[in-house]
Amino acid sequence: MQMPWEYGNTHSPTSRFAAVRTIIVTAAQEGMELYHWDIQGAFCTSNVDTEIFMQPPTGYPLPD
Repeated sequence: MQMPWEYGNTHSPTSRFAAVRTIIVTAAQEGMELYHWDIQGAFCTSNVDTEIFMQPPTGYPLPD
């Protein structure tokens, strides 16, 4: 059975510099303010007050 996700592969979505520059220039011309939120990072570094139980997907190799 093939898994719908490839757990061994990771990627980081990135933007082209030209796209970022266009957004910054447009915001400056229109007098807008820019904000940045790191949603995934906020989840990874948040405090958790409860115990979390996790189980790897079926077929995922576990270390001995």
